[in-house]
Amino acid sequence: MNLGVENETTEFKSSMSQLDKGIIGLTAMLNRHNHGTLYIGVDDNGNVIGMDVGAGTLETVRNRIRSFVQPQIVPEISRHETDDGKSYISVHVTGFNIPYSCDGRYYIRNVSSNESAGPDVVAQLVMARGFDPLKNQKSDLQELTFNTLFGIMVTRDLHPRKDAGFYRSHGMVDEHDMFNLTAYLVSDQNSIPMQVVRFNGTDRTAVSSRTDFGGQSLIASARAILEHVSSYMLTTVDLSSGERTESDLFDFDAFREAWINACVHNSWSALIPPSVLVFFDRIEIVSYGRIPFPISMDDFFNGDSRPVNRSLFELFTLVGLTEQSGHGVPTIVRSYGREAFHITDNGMVVTIPFAFEPDFAKTKRTIDMDDLDENSRMILCYLDANPNAKLSDVAEKTGISLSSVKKMVSSLKSEGHLKNDGTNRNSRWVVL
Repeated sequence: MNLGVENETTEFKSSMSQLDKGIIGLTAMLNRHNHGTLYIGVDDNGNVIGMDVGAGTLETVRNRIRSFVQPQIVPEISRHETDDGKSYISVHVTGFNIPYSCDGRYYIRNVSSNESAGPDVVAQLVMARGFDPLKNQKSDLQELTFNTLFGIMVTRDLHPRKDAGFYRSHGMVDEHDMFNLTAYLVSDQNSIPMQVVRFNGTDRTAVSSRTDFGGQSLIASARAILEHVSSYMLTTVDLSSGERTESDLFDFDAFREAWINACVHNSWSALIPPSVLVFFDRIEIVSYGRIPFPISMDDFFNGDSRPVNRSLFELFTLVGLTEQSGHGVPTIVRSYGREAFHITDNGMVVTIPFAFEPDFAKTKRTIDMDDLDENSRMILCYLDANPNAKLSDVAEKTGISLSSVKKMVSSLKSEGHLKNDGTNRNSRWVVL
Protein backbone atom coordinates (compact mmCIF):
# COMPACT_ATOMS: atom_id res chain seq x y z
CA MET A 1 0.00 0.00 0.00
CA ASN A 2 1.33 3.44 -0.92
CA LEU A 3 0.27 6.73 0.72
CA GLY A 4 1.70 9.07 -1.91
CA VAL A 5 4.59 11.49 -1.45
CA GLU A 6 5.82 13.81 1.26
CA ASN A 7 4.83 17.43 0.84
CA GLU A 8 4.24 20.56 2.90
CA THR A 9 1.49 18.88 4.96
CA THR A 10 2.56 15.21 4.92
CA GLU A 11 5.58 13.46 6.52
CA PHE A 12 6.60 9.78 6.58
CA LYS A 13 8.70 8.01 9.23
CA SER A 14 9.55 4.33 9.18
CA SER A 15 9.54 3.60 12.92
CA MET A 16 9.09 4.99 16.44
CA SER A 17 12.82 5.62 16.61
CA GLN A 18 12.19 8.58 14.26
CA LEU A 19 9.30 9.99 16.31
CA ASP A 20 11.22 13.07 17.48
CA LYS A 21 12.08 14.03 13.89
CA GLY A 22 8.46 13.46 12.96
CA ILE A 23 7.31 15.86 15.68
CA ILE A 24 9.68 18.48 14.25
CA GLY A 25 7.88 17.98 10.95
CA LEU A 26 4.50 18.48 12.61
CA THR A 27 5.52 21.84 14.11
CA ALA A 28 7.05 22.91 10.80
CA MET A 29 3.80 22.07 9.00
CA LEU A 30 1.73 23.90 11.60
CA ASN A 31 3.87 27.00 11.18
CA ARG A 32 3.48 26.87 7.40
CA HIS A 33 -0.11 25.70 6.87
CA ASN A 34 -1.75 25.39 10.33
CA HIS A 35 -2.15 21.66 9.86
CA GLY A 36 -0.21 18.53 8.93
CA THR A 37 -0.11 14.73 9.16
CA LEU A 38 2.70 12.42 10.24
CA TYR A 39 2.61 8.73 9.25
CA ILE A 40 4.75 6.25 11.20
CA GLY A 41 5.46 2.83 9.69
CA VAL A 42 5.84 4.27 6.18
CA ASP A 43 9.07 4.63 4.21
CA ASP A 44 10.27 7.77 2.42
CA ASN A 45 8.54 6.70 -0.79
CA GLY A 46 5.14 6.40 0.86
CA ASN A 47 5.11 2.62 1.07
CA VAL A 48 3.56 1.15 4.23
CA ILE A 49 6.25 -1.13 5.67
CA GLY A 50 4.46 -1.73 8.96
CA MET A 51 5.43 -1.47 12.62
CA ASP A 52 4.59 -2.98 15.99
CA VAL A 53 1.77 -1.05 17.63
CA GLY A 54 1.50 -2.04 21.26
CA ALA A 55 -1.06 -1.18 23.90
CA GLY A 56 0.83 1.97 24.94
CA THR A 57 2.23 3.08 21.57
CA LEU A 58 -0.42 5.71 20.83
CA GLU A 59 -0.13 7.11 24.36
CA THR A 60 3.65 7.32 23.97
CA VAL A 61 3.20 9.42 20.83
CA ARG A 62 0.66 11.63 22.60
CA ASN A 63 2.88 12.21 25.64
CA ARG A 64 5.94 12.93 23.49
CA ILE A 65 4.03 15.59 21.55
CA ARG A 66 2.70 17.08 24.78
CA SER A 67 6.24 17.31 26.18
CA PHE A 68 7.90 18.71 23.04
CA VAL A 69 5.41 21.04 21.36
CA GLN A 70 4.53 24.54 22.57
CA PRO A 71 1.88 25.95 22.54
CA GLN A 72 0.25 22.63 23.33
CA ILE A 73 -1.84 20.96 20.67
CA VAL A 74 -4.34 18.10 20.72
CA PRO A 75 -3.28 15.55 18.09
CA GLU A 76 -5.60 13.03 16.43
CA ILE A 77 -3.70 9.73 16.67
CA SER A 78 -5.02 6.62 14.95
CA ARG A 79 -3.85 3.07 14.26
CA HIS A 80 -4.45 1.68 10.75
CA GLU A 81 -3.97 -1.71 9.15
CA THR A 82 -3.50 -2.59 5.49
CA ASP A 83 -5.24 -5.47 3.75
CA ASP A 84 -2.10 -7.58 4.12
CA GLY A 85 -1.94 -6.97 7.91
CA LYS A 86 0.67 -4.21 8.16
CA SER A 87 0.05 -1.69 10.94
CA TYR A 88 0.90 2.00 10.83
CA ILE A 89 0.00 5.19 12.73
CA SER A 90 -1.33 8.55 11.57
CA VAL A 91 -0.89 11.71 13.66
CA HIS A 92 -2.94 14.66 12.44
CA VAL A 93 -2.58 18.14 13.99
CA THR A 94 -4.34 21.46 13.46
CA GLY A 95 -3.45 24.75 15.13
CA PHE A 96 -3.51 28.49 14.61
CA ASN A 97 -1.49 29.70 17.61
CA ILE A 98 1.70 30.03 15.59
CA PRO A 99 4.62 29.97 16.00
CA TYR A 100 4.90 26.41 17.36
CA SER A 101 8.20 25.16 18.77
CA CYS A 102 9.59 21.66 19.16
CA ASP A 103 11.82 21.26 22.21
CA GLY A 104 12.35 25.02 22.25
CA ARG A 105 13.31 25.35 18.58
CA TYR A 106 11.27 26.70 15.65
CA TYR A 107 10.95 25.19 12.20
CA ILE A 108 9.18 26.03 8.95
CA ARG A 109 8.10 23.55 6.28
CA ASN A 110 9.62 24.00 2.82
CA VAL A 111 8.26 21.43 0.36
CA SER A 112 9.15 18.22 2.26
CA SER A 113 11.99 19.63 4.37
CA ASN A 114 11.90 21.09 7.88
CA GLU A 115 14.08 24.19 7.94
CA SER A 116 15.23 25.95 11.09
CA ALA A 117 13.39 29.27 11.51
CA GLY A 118 15.55 32.27 12.40
CA PRO A 119 14.42 35.26 14.49
CA ASP A 120 13.12 37.14 11.43
CA VAL A 121 10.93 34.21 10.38
CA VAL A 122 9.64 33.73 13.94
CA ALA A 123 8.78 37.44 14.10
CA GLN A 124 6.79 37.13 10.86
CA LEU A 125 4.96 34.10 12.25
CA VAL A 126 4.00 36.02 15.39
CA MET A 127 2.70 38.91 13.29
CA ALA A 128 0.75 36.54 11.04
CA ARG A 129 -0.99 35.02 14.06
CA GLY A 130 -2.09 38.47 15.21
CA PHE A 131 -3.66 39.29 11.86
CA ASP A 132 -6.37 36.64 11.89
CA PRO A 133 -8.52 37.00 15.00
CA LEU A 134 -11.50 35.24 13.40
CA LYS A 135 -9.91 31.80 13.10
CA ASN A 136 -10.27 30.69 16.71
CA GLN A 137 -13.65 32.33 17.31
CA LYS A 138 -16.05 29.43 16.97
CA SER A 139 -19.25 30.04 15.03
CA ASP A 140 -22.38 29.65 17.17
CA LEU A 141 -23.96 27.99 14.13
CA GLN A 142 -22.25 24.86 12.82
CA GLU A 143 -24.77 23.73 10.21
CA LEU A 144 -23.31 25.95 7.49
CA THR A 145 -23.46 25.80 3.70
CA PHE A 146 -21.39 27.74 1.18
CA ASN A 147 -23.36 27.62 -2.07
CA THR A 148 -22.73 31.30 -2.85
CA LEU A 149 -18.99 31.02 -2.23
CA PHE A 150 -18.61 27.84 -4.26
CA GLY A 151 -20.85 29.15 -7.04
CA ILE A 152 -18.74 32.28 -7.51
CA MET A 153 -15.57 30.18 -7.47
CA VAL A 154 -16.92 27.98 -10.25
CA THR A 155 -17.62 31.04 -12.41
CA ARG A 156 -13.94 31.91 -12.00
CA ASP A 157 -12.89 28.43 -13.19
CA LEU A 158 -12.04 27.38 -9.64
CA HIS A 159 -13.39 24.05 -8.47
CA PRO A 160 -13.27 23.73 -4.66
CA ARG A 161 -13.16 20.31 -3.06
CA LYS A 162 -15.93 21.19 -0.56
CA ASP A 163 -14.31 19.07 2.15
CA ALA A 164 -12.48 19.44 5.45
CA GLY A 165 -9.20 20.01 3.64
CA PHE A 166 -10.62 23.05 1.83
CA TYR A 167 -11.99 24.51 5.07
CA ARG A 168 -8.68 24.02 6.88
CA SER A 169 -6.52 25.43 4.11
CA HIS A 170 -8.70 28.55 3.87
CA GLY A 171 -8.87 29.23 7.60
CA MET A 172 -12.56 28.44 7.98
CA VAL A 173 -12.22 26.11 10.98
CA ASP A 174 -10.72 26.48 14.45
CA GLU A 175 -8.12 24.24 16.04
CA HIS A 176 -10.81 21.64 16.75
CA ASP A 177 -12.03 21.63 13.14
CA MET A 178 -15.21 23.50 14.09
CA PHE A 179 -16.49 26.22 11.76
CA ASN A 180 -15.20 29.61 12.89
CA LEU A 181 -16.36 33.20 12.43
CA THR A 182 -14.70 33.43 9.01
CA ALA A 183 -16.80 30.49 7.84
CA TYR A 184 -19.97 32.00 9.29
CA LEU A 185 -19.38 35.33 7.55
CA VAL A 186 -19.07 33.74 4.09
CA SER A 187 -21.77 31.13 4.68
CA ASP A 188 -25.29 31.18 3.25
CA GLN A 189 -26.63 31.31 6.85
CA ASN A 190 -25.01 34.68 7.68
CA SER A 191 -27.81 36.83 9.16
CA ILE A 192 -25.81 40.00 9.92
CA PRO A 193 -27.46 43.16 8.47
CA MET A 194 -25.49 45.08 5.82
CA GLN A 195 -27.16 48.42 5.25
CA VAL A 196 -27.08 51.41 2.95
CA VAL A 197 -28.74 54.34 4.75
CA ARG A 198 -29.72 57.48 2.86
CA PHE A 199 -30.37 60.74 4.67
CA ASN A 200 -32.37 63.82 3.72
CA GLY A 201 -29.70 66.49 4.01
CA THR A 202 -26.06 66.67 5.01
CA ASP A 203 -26.33 65.24 8.54
CA ARG A 204 -28.00 62.26 10.23
CA THR A 205 -31.11 64.11 11.39
CA ALA A 206 -33.61 62.65 8.90
CA VAL A 207 -33.44 59.17 7.36
CA SER A 208 -34.81 58.89 3.84
CA SER A 209 -34.36 55.15 3.30
CA ARG A 210 -32.67 52.15 4.85
CA THR A 211 -31.88 49.22 2.56
CA ASP A 212 -30.58 45.96 4.03
CA PHE A 213 -28.44 43.68 1.86
CA GLY A 214 -27.61 41.25 4.69
CA GLY A 215 -29.03 37.82 5.43
CA GLN A 216 -26.65 36.14 2.99
CA SER A 217 -22.96 35.43 2.49
CA LEU A 218 -20.82 38.49 3.22
CA ILE A 219 -19.38 38.09 -0.27
CA ALA A 220 -22.86 38.43 -1.80
CA SER A 221 -23.72 41.37 0.46
CA ALA A 222 -20.52 43.21 -0.46
CA ARG A 223 -21.18 42.73 -4.16
CA ALA A 224 -24.84 43.79 -3.86
CA ILE A 225 -23.90 47.04 -2.12
CA LEU A 226 -21.31 47.80 -4.79
CA GLU A 227 -23.98 47.38 -7.44
CA HIS A 228 -26.49 49.46 -5.47
CA VAL A 229 -24.11 52.40 -4.94
CA SER A 230 -23.09 52.31 -8.61
CA SER A 231 -26.70 53.24 -9.41
CA TYR A 232 -26.07 56.64 -7.80
CA MET A 233 -23.40 57.45 -10.37
CA LEU A 234 -24.11 60.44 -12.59
CA THR A 235 -21.97 62.25 -15.15
CA THR A 236 -22.34 65.93 -16.05
CA VAL A 237 -21.14 67.52 -19.28
CA ASP A 238 -19.70 71.06 -19.32
CA LEU A 239 -19.42 72.85 -22.69
CA SER A 240 -18.86 76.36 -21.33
CA SER A 241 -15.15 76.40 -22.18
CA GLY A 242 -15.78 75.34 -25.75
CA GLU A 243 -14.59 71.82 -25.05
CA ARG A 244 -16.61 68.92 -23.75
CA THR A 245 -15.68 68.18 -20.13
CA GLU A 246 -17.28 65.28 -18.27
CA SER A 247 -17.38 65.00 -14.48
CA ASP A 248 -18.48 61.97 -12.46
CA LEU A 249 -20.49 62.43 -9.28
CA PHE A 250 -17.75 60.53 -7.40
CA ASP A 251 -14.81 58.23 -8.00
CA PHE A 252 -16.40 54.78 -7.96
CA ASP A 253 -13.01 53.01 -7.85
CA ALA A 254 -12.20 54.90 -4.65
CA PHE A 255 -15.57 53.93 -3.18
CA ARG A 256 -15.07 50.31 -4.17
CA GLU A 257 -11.69 50.13 -2.45
CA ALA A 258 -13.04 51.80 0.69
CA TRP A 259 -16.06 49.49 0.86
CA ILE A 260 -14.20 46.22 0.26
CA ASN A 261 -11.54 47.25 2.79
CA ALA A 262 -14.31 47.99 5.29
CA CYS A 263 -15.74 44.50 4.80
CA VAL A 264 -12.42 42.66 4.95
CA HIS A 265 -10.66 44.61 7.71
CA ASN A 266 -13.68 45.21 9.93
CA SER A 267 -13.46 44.06 13.54
CA TRP A 268 -16.04 41.30 13.21
CA SER A 269 -15.61 39.76 16.66
CA ALA A 270 -18.60 41.70 18.06
CA LEU A 271 -20.60 41.07 14.85
CA ILE A 272 -20.99 44.81 14.21
CA PRO A 273 -21.01 45.27 10.43
CA PRO A 274 -19.66 48.15 8.33
CA SER A 275 -22.21 50.37 6.64
CA VAL A 276 -22.65 52.92 3.84
CA LEU A 277 -24.24 56.29 4.59
CA VAL A 278 -25.42 58.49 1.69
CA PHE A 279 -25.94 62.23 2.20
CA PHE A 280 -26.81 65.07 -0.19
CA ASP A 281 -23.12 65.95 -0.55
CA ARG A 282 -21.13 62.77 0.16
CA ILE A 283 -20.94 59.05 0.88
CA GLU A 284 -19.47 57.77 4.14
CA ILE A 285 -18.14 54.22 4.60
CA VAL A 286 -18.10 53.33 8.28
CA SER A 287 -16.15 50.36 9.68
CA TYR A 288 -14.90 49.25 13.08
CA GLY A 289 -11.44 48.25 14.26
CA ARG A 290 -8.04 49.85 14.09
CA ILE A 291 -4.95 49.91 11.89
CA PRO A 292 -2.97 46.75 12.73
CA PHE A 293 0.19 47.02 14.78
CA PRO A 294 2.98 47.83 13.88
CA ILE A 295 1.89 49.82 10.79
CA SER A 296 2.43 53.57 11.09
CA MET A 297 0.05 56.13 9.62
CA ASP A 298 2.53 56.88 6.83
CA ASP A 299 2.81 53.15 6.05
CA PHE A 300 -0.98 52.91 5.97
CA PHE A 301 -1.43 55.80 3.54
CA ASN A 302 1.42 54.53 1.36
CA GLY A 303 -0.36 51.21 0.87
CA ASP A 304 1.35 48.86 3.35
CA SER A 305 -1.13 45.99 3.14
CA ARG A 306 -1.46 43.88 6.31
CA PRO A 307 -4.81 42.05 6.31
CA VAL A 308 -6.47 42.20 9.73
CA ASN A 309 -8.60 39.12 9.02
CA ARG A 310 -6.24 37.13 6.82
CA SER A 311 -8.46 34.15 6.03
CA LEU A 312 -11.40 36.42 5.16
CA PHE A 313 -9.10 38.54 2.99
CA GLU A 314 -7.88 35.44 1.16
CA LEU A 315 -11.45 34.30 0.44
CA PHE A 316 -12.33 37.75 -0.93
CA THR A 317 -9.21 37.52 -3.09
CA LEU A 318 -10.27 34.07 -4.26
CA VAL A 319 -13.58 35.43 -5.61
CA GLY A 320 -11.95 38.49 -7.21
CA LEU A 321 -13.17 41.19 -4.82
CA THR A 322 -9.71 42.23 -3.63
CA GLU A 323 -6.03 41.59 -4.24
CA GLN A 324 -2.75 41.67 -2.33
CA SER A 325 -1.40 44.79 -4.02
CA GLY A 326 -1.84 47.49 -1.40
CA HIS A 327 -3.27 49.96 -3.93
CA GLY A 328 -6.63 50.48 -2.20
CA VAL A 329 -5.75 53.27 0.23
CA PRO A 330 -3.48 55.08 -2.28
CA THR A 331 -6.39 55.01 -4.77
CA ILE A 332 -8.59 56.85 -2.28
CA VAL A 333 -5.82 59.26 -1.28
CA ARG A 334 -5.07 60.07 -4.92
CA SER A 335 -8.67 61.20 -5.48
CA TYR A 336 -9.58 62.73 -2.12
CA GLY A 337 -6.42 63.12 -0.03
CA ARG A 338 -5.63 61.81 3.43
CA GLU A 339 -8.40 63.98 4.85
CA ALA A 340 -10.90 61.49 3.41
CA PHE A 341 -9.97 59.23 6.35
CA HIS A 342 -11.16 59.84 9.89
CA ILE A 343 -9.44 57.25 12.07
CA THR A 344 -10.06 56.63 15.77
CA ASP A 345 -9.26 53.80 18.20
CA ASN A 346 -12.76 52.40 17.59
CA GLY A 347 -13.01 52.55 13.84
CA MET A 348 -12.69 54.42 10.59
CA VAL A 349 -14.89 56.62 8.41
CA VAL A 350 -13.93 57.19 4.77
CA THR A 351 -15.68 60.15 3.15
CA ILE A 352 -16.26 60.23 -0.60
CA PRO A 353 -17.51 63.75 -1.49
CA PHE A 354 -19.83 64.41 -4.42
CA ALA A 355 -18.52 66.61 -7.23
CA PHE A 356 -21.97 68.15 -7.71
CA GLU A 357 -25.47 67.88 -6.31
CA PRO A 358 -27.08 64.52 -7.17
CA ASP A 359 -30.55 64.32 -8.66
CA PHE A 360 -32.12 62.74 -5.56
CA ALA A 361 -30.96 65.74 -3.49
CA LYS A 362 -32.32 68.24 -6.02
CA THR A 363 -35.68 66.49 -6.12
CA LYS A 364 -35.96 66.32 -2.35
CA ARG A 365 -34.94 69.95 -1.93
CA THR A 366 -37.51 71.13 -4.48
CA ILE A 367 -40.25 69.23 -2.66
CA ASP A 368 -39.05 70.54 0.71
CA MET A 369 -38.87 74.14 -0.56
CA ASP A 370 -42.53 73.90 -1.55
CA ASP A 371 -43.31 72.79 2.00
CA LEU A 372 -41.36 75.58 3.75
CA ASP A 373 -43.34 78.03 5.84
CA GLU A 374 -43.31 81.77 5.15
CA ASN A 375 -40.76 82.59 7.86
CA SER A 376 -38.27 80.00 6.55
CA ARG A 377 -38.60 81.39 3.04
CA MET A 378 -38.09 84.90 4.41
CA ILE A 379 -34.88 83.89 6.18
CA LEU A 380 -33.51 82.18 3.08
CA CYS A 381 -34.29 85.18 0.89
CA TYR A 382 -32.59 87.58 3.29
CA LEU A 383 -29.44 85.41 3.65
CA ASP A 384 -29.28 84.89 -0.10
CA ALA A 385 -29.17 88.68 -0.56
CA ASN A 386 -26.94 89.26 2.49
CA PRO A 387 -24.51 86.32 2.74
CA ASN A 388 -22.35 88.01 5.41
CA ALA A 389 -25.27 88.83 7.72
CA LYS A 390 -25.33 87.84 11.39
CA LEU A 391 -28.34 86.04 12.80
CA SER A 392 -29.13 89.12 14.87
CA ASP A 393 -29.39 91.05 11.58
CA VAL A 394 -31.79 88.44 10.25
CA ALA A 395 -33.97 88.75 13.34
CA GLU A 396 -34.00 92.56 13.13
CA LYS A 397 -34.84 92.73 9.42
CA THR A 398 -37.43 89.94 9.36
CA GLY A 399 -39.11 90.67 12.67
CA ILE A 400 -38.62 87.06 13.82
CA SER A 401 -37.23 86.55 17.34
CA LEU A 402 -33.52 85.69 17.52
CA SER A 403 -34.19 82.36 19.26
CA SER A 404 -36.61 81.37 16.49
CA VAL A 405 -34.14 82.42 13.81
CA LYS A 406 -31.44 80.22 15.38
CA LYS A 407 -33.76 77.19 15.48
CA MET A 408 -34.96 77.71 11.92
CA VAL A 409 -31.45 78.26 10.54
CA SER A 410 -30.30 75.04 12.25
CA SER A 411 -33.22 73.20 10.67
CA LEU A 412 -32.57 74.69 7.24
CA LYS A 413 -28.93 73.61 7.43
CA SER A 414 -29.76 70.06 8.45
CA GLU A 415 -32.29 69.81 5.60
CA GLY A 416 -29.69 70.93 3.09
CA HIS A 417 -31.17 74.33 2.24
CA LEU A 418 -28.40 76.38 3.81
CA LYS A 419 -24.74 76.11 4.71
CA ASN A 420 -21.75 78.14 5.93
CA ASP A 421 -18.69 78.63 3.75
CA GLY A 422 -15.31 79.93 4.86
CA THR A 423 -13.71 80.24 8.30
CA ASN A 424 -15.42 81.34 11.48
CA ARG A 425 -14.19 84.92 11.04
CA ASN A 426 -15.00 85.11 7.34
CA SER A 427 -18.04 82.86 7.24
CA ARG A 428 -20.69 83.53 4.65
CA TRP A 429 -24.10 82.04 4.08
CA VAL A 430 -24.81 80.00 0.98
CA VAL A 431 -28.44 79.26 0.07
CA LEU A 432 -28.54 75.99 -1.86
